[in-house]
Amino acid sequence: MESYQGSADFIAVCSAAKNRTAASRIIRQLQSEKLRVWVADKGFNAQRREDLERLSQCRTALILVSKQWLADENCVNQLRAASALERQTVLLFLDETDLNGVETVQSALNRSMRMISYQQDSDEWVKELKTLDCVTDCLLQDSEQPEMKKVSLRSFFRR
Repeated sequence: MESYQGSADFIAVCSAAKNRTAASRIIRQLQSEKLRVWVADKGFNAQRREDLERLSQCRTALILVSKQWLADENCVNQLRAASALERQTVLLFLDETDLNGVETVQSALNRSMRMISYQQDSDEWVKELKTLDCVTDCLLQDSEQPEMKKVSLRSFFRR
C-alpha cells in the first residue's frame, strides 16, 4: 500500500487495527478514484506528534467507524484529534455502530461532520463521498505525480 506524502489537499484515513481488511479495501478504492490518501506508517495514534502534525495538514479526516473502533480508546482519540484540529471529518460506518449516547464520542461530534454507510459490495458509499467538496478537493490533477511512500500492512496496523 502507498501513502500520500505531499502537501496538496489529501484525505487522512483513521481506523481500528482489527478493521485492517476493510481499511485496505477502502484505501485501494479511494486511490483508484484518483484521490490523495495518507495513512500513518504505524496506524494513526493521537499521542504521536508526527501523526498529529500530518492530520493537521489534511483536508479531510476519514474515520472508519465500527464496533472495534468504538471499543478502542486510541481510535476514539482519532476523532477527538480531528475535531480539536478542526478538520473536515467524514465518518464511514463499517457496521451498525450507534454513536448516540456514547459520551466518549459525543463531545467530538459536530453538525458539519458527514456520516456515510459503507457497503463492501456497493459503490454507493464512494459515490456519496465524492459529492463532498472536502473529498473532491483531494483529487489528483491530470499531470500530477504525487509524492508517495510505501506502507506495509503490518506496520500500518500495528499499535
